[in-house]
Amino acid sequence: MGFGKRLAAPLWHDHRVPTIAVIKEMMDIVEVNGSTGFRRHPAVPGADGGAKDGFRRGRVISPGTPRQLGAFGLFPPPPAEQRTLTPTTQPLPVKAAGDVLWVAFAELCGGLMSTADYLALAAEYRVWVVDGVPSPGHESAEGSAAAWQRFSNAVDVLYDEDVTLFLVGRGGLDWDAGSAHGSALPADRARIASRLSLLGRVEAGADGEAAGSEETRGS
Repeated sequence: MGFGKRLAAPLWHDHRVPTIAVIKEMMDIVEVNGSTGFRRHPAVPGADGGAKDGFRRGRVISPGTPRQLGAFGLFPPPPAEQRTLTPTTQPLPVKAAGDVLWVAFAELCGGLMSTADYLALAAEYRVWVVDGVPSPGHESAEGSAAAWQRFSNAVDVLYDEDVTLFLVGRGGLDWDAGSAHGSALPADRARIASRLSLLGRVEAGADGEAAGSEETRGS
């Protein structure tokens, strides 16, 4: 991860404070703040090394009913498929690890996983399902600041490696709404929101099912 991403991480902040002071003293800081977020627009194939077609095939699914998941060939794995992976040094309990890596948000982001772990997993598993994703707008035990920072790192890796990502959660999974004051999302939450805006959304209709409710934004 680059210097800018580490600045946003609380664990690195104290180490970077002297560098920030030097930058402010010796450089002119010009804010570029236009009205258009170009990262939210579909990429032109070839303009950035590819249009991230694999990543765009993913979805944000809420609340994650069997019908919603089944529409994408996803079926909650039985307990017999549970495994513990060790991508680098930290163990990671997962619900399944075959054609699809199926893992809970709490396990993927609530422990001690590092960017190196996410890179190793992305190299081996090209389709991920992360379930139990908490609502971004409310801090909770699952959605702590540290967990959201790891989530940010994971999303960056999956985007860069063009891995298909399905996010499943029972609450509202709106990362723009999560930018409100008091959110536990990291300082670079705008990048999370822009990355995930490339994924279509599947939300339950009035009858609690997904019929007619898919929004294909960014797909």
